[in-house]
Amino acid sequence: MNNSTKSISAEQFSTPEICDFRLSLKNEFDSFLTTQKTKYAPEDCLTVDLHCHDHNSDVPDELWGRILRLPETWLKTKKLAKLLKKNNCDVFTVTNHNNARSCWDQIAKGEDVLVAAEFTCYFPEYDLFIHVLTYGFSKDQENILNELRSDVYSFLKYAAKNDIPVILPHPLYFYTRNEKIDIGLFEKFAVIFSRFEVLNGQRDLWQSVLTLNWAQGLTSDKIIAYAAKHDLNPYDFGVDPYQDKILTGGSDDHTGIFAGQCGSKLYVENLQERLKTQSASSLALEAIKKGNVAVFGQVAENEKLNIALLDYFSQVATKIEDPGFFRIMLHRGSPLDKVGCFAVSNILLEMQKNKYAMKFFGFIHDAMQGKKPSKLIKWNVPKKFRFCIEYLEQIAESKKQSPEAFATTVNNSVNGLFTRLNEHIADSVEGVMVNNKGPKLENFTTEEITRKFEIPSQLTALFLGGGKRQDNLSNINLEKLVDKVSFPFLITTILAAASLASTRVLYQNRVLLNDFSEQIGKNSHPKRALYLTDTLRDKNGVSNSLSGKLAEAQRANLPIDFLVCDNNITPEPHLYVVKPITTFMVKKFGEQEIRIPDLMAIAQIFYQGGYDRIICSTEGPMALVSLFLQQMFNVPNYFFMHTDWIDFIKHGTELNQYERDRVRRLMRALYNRYDGIFVLNSDHQQWLSSHEMQLDEEKIFLTAHHTQARNPNIVKRNKSDIVLGATDDTPILFIACRISKEKGLFDLPVIITKAKEKIPNLKLVIAGSGPATEELKIALSEVMPDATFLGWQSKEQMAALYLSLDLFIFPSKFDTFGNVILESFVHGMPTLAYNCKGPKDIIEHGKNGFLCETKIDMANAVVEFFSTPALQKTMRANALVRASEYQAEPIMGTFMENVGLDIPDGYNTTSKVDNKIDNNIERLIADISKKTPSEKEQSVQRTVA
Repeated sequence: MNNSTKSISAEQFSTPEICDFRLSLKNEFDSFLTTQKTKYAPEDCLTVDLHCHDHNSDVPDELWGRILRLPETWLKTKKLAKLLKKNNCDVFTVTNHNNARSCWDQIAKGEDVLVAAEFTCYFPEYDLFIHVLTYGFSKDQENILNELRSDVYSFLKYAAKNDIPVILPHPLYFYTRNEKIDIGLFEKFAVIFSRFEVLNGQRDLWQSVLTLNWAQGLTSDKIIAYAAKHDLNPYDFGVDPYQDKILTGGSDDHTGIFAGQCGSKLYVENLQERLKTQSASSLALEAIKKGNVAVFGQVAENEKLNIALLDYFSQVATKIEDPGFFRIMLHRGSPLDKVGCFAVSNILLEMQKNKYAMKFFGFIHDAMQGKKPSKLIKWNVPKKFRFCIEYLEQIAESKKQSPEAFATTVNNSVNGLFTRLNEHIADSVEGVMVNNKGPKLENFTTEEITRKFEIPSQLTALFLGGGKRQDNLSNINLEKLVDKVSFPFLITTILAAASLASTRVLYQNRVLLNDFSEQIGKNSHPKRALYLTDTLRDKNGVSNSLSGKLAEAQRANLPIDFLVCDNNITPEPHLYVVKPITTFMVKKFGEQEIRIPDLMAIAQIFYQGGYDRIICSTEGPMALVSLFLQQMFNVPNYFFMHTDWIDFIKHGTELNQYERDRVRRLMRALYNRYDGIFVLNSDHQQWLSSHEMQLDEEKIFLTAHHTQARNPNIVKRNKSDIVLGATDDTPILFIACRISKEKGLFDLPVIITKAKEKIPNLKLVIAGSGPATEELKIALSEVMPDATFLGWQSKEQMAALYLSLDLFIFPSKFDTFGNVILESFVHGMPTLAYNCKGPKDIIEHGKNGFLCETKIDMANAVVEFFSTPALQKTMRANALVRASEYQAEPIMGTFMENVGLDIPDGYNTTSKVDNKIDNNIERLIADISKKTPSEKEQSVQRTVA
């Protein structure tokens, strides 16, 4: 393996440009906050965080938290109060879940407290739990409210009757996905609530701006209409439909990091005089009831929630206790929930055995609170991990800066830390494999890797080294490997889990957010796709076809951007490039380098780029990245199937049926994770829906590669410049591909031997490179000793070869499409291929090429082609016609429709054939007999170009 990224500090971490959508949200919300600042005179306002929690929020709403007996926070009331005071809050309140214990405790100590709680109420018709912030109740009323919260209507009616003000927090966020939720729920919200939290410190801008625009758009006419529609009387809930909705803010802090940094300004007329005789809490309650509220603070996308969850997970890792096997199994929840919690508890409890990881998790928590690790600790840390302490120092130091600067520093530091630790893991894995007294991974063939991809079912054999030595991955000393990577692996796991969970929490109801924005007619999320690939500028057909798609996205400014992991590619419009954490090469497989991407960097690009769907085109590391992003952002994920790996191992390896079935099952498991699979031929379409792969037919889309514009500056070469001793009349076969066994190249000796019986002066030109080059030269040495091997050719060189030579031969039965067939057609070269998947969907037999069943058929087709000059001319013209039927716009347009993207105005999606080009070609064919051979060819090529 090869480390290819240098040390990255928080300041150096590359942050992608924020998309127009997110900038528009920021500008809109900043404008709202600006007006809020001037709403009331500052001297007449009390500052309060209306939504924060401490350790008495000890029964979480999340099922897994309850099963694992995890509180929502370990934050002490005293520390919360101190933080709120530090952030200039004049009134102390804490809104714990379903209890006001902290408020009563502080009152008992003589503190002035605004009594509050966040009650979880049940919406019966939606089978849904919602939160309701509630203020100013007594202990007796708290008991009644807890009894009534099983029915939200009874709860709110009781609160209204007793003049207890309530606020609906984070109206667009729910703790569970619920298919019953529709716009009718929000119509009811409008009728039964007067106050809405539009700034929640733990939610992102999109939810905040959607809530703001919805609440501000609730006119009296709408509320009255909703009341009639749902048979609800707003006055039963203390709602006056003729008054504007009251907008509030709160931090929703659970960790003691952000409390008081955002909240509400409560206006009280003649405040300073009234404070001489009345408590701040009573005046705050009065202002909330009257609706004299202005919002302050900032929303920081997913960054604050990511920080909060990272701090929370760090504490969970150090503080979790064994929840008990029977308790887990007997708890409410699905079997999957229980198995998941059992696995998580075991992982976390095992983590606690790693003292270095536990100390580091503690340091993370301290850094979030602004406390640096001591210098002694820094120098006691092994040198190879000292950078971890440096990142924590940056985080702690940034706590002294603005909340926005702190959030940015933390997230950049986490990204840098994640990258560096993964580099260390890569080095450690390589070191263990090298010292394992066996061959390196890069020396394995794909066949060997497939056979060795196995671990024993006997755990003692895996972890303790027991059992017989086997010829598979069991021979790796897993205990030694875990020992070397345990610390960085545990830390990166927590970092990735926090990032995944924070974003998943925000977007678990993404469909609802999309529907909601459409309903209010504002802030619709753009439909944009990020196209992930492991290869783009490499020497293979997949790279060539993807480069064509990128070129079309750039030309037409399509809502598709590409992302590749590579050390040598330069970013372009519509193209992101991330540097690999490490690279390795399976040498005997060819020239394709395997690159391990930086997961955090890609996730940040996806988020800030405003994408809402993923396309992946390779089964390598990017496939795993796409599945992670799918779970993280709750977005559709599509796969573009370029390669038939089952056919590849069948024709290119000696794996038996059992071993091929293993690969097939792995492919089936992978493809089933996607929302749609794009295939390049009808055979693949049928195979994926067959009993072998069992994919839903509706998820399989037939597509094609499109032709790329022909370079008009490329001119035809003399055959003698390509093949020594050739003349313009010399018949020359041409083939271009990666030189490997699965490409069918070893059929050539038989084909050429048979064809030369009738065409003795037949020549062969081969462009490309690969692992079987020398073997092919030997195989051809007797029948075609003067075969011309050109090696890898550039796009311009290939174009000249297509224009100069006669017939393209494509003996592969492995390729799913055959992009080189289209390339040859674009330049007027007919193609000879087997009648199999890929070629049979492109070539029209006898019209623009030949489809053959056997090697002898291929030889006969070669003879027929070179023996019939008129057929050659007609086929060249028809090849150009066929190329015109694979234009970019209709193919890419259909592709975008299937992915769910909007088609740009004026983009042609109606026909594969441009009528003007088609008519010109038909006129050319009709007029072919009137021209000389050279005039015919030049005329056809001019028209299509």
